[in-house]
Amino acid sequence: MSRTVSFKVSSGMDSAVRVLTTLRRKQFDVKEFSMKEIDSSNSEFKVTLEDEKLGLDRAILQMRKLVDVYDVVEV
Repeated sequence: MSRTVSFKVSSGMDSAVRVLTTLRRKQFDVKEFSMKEIDSSNSEFKVTLEDEKLGLDRAILQMRKLVDVYDVVEV
């Protein structure tokens, strides 16, 4: 079952890449990734995870630990 998480970053693609790298390193199965620019300094991203072994709540907690990542919610 795939589940989607939305999050915002204040440092653009650098922060988004850090989120994806962290999720991969923690062995989450990332299926899809999309971006929507809010303004010149803020962007909203959506990442779809395959929720099999590791819980989505754990992925959200890992994302909230990162600097410049905020508004992490399941869509």
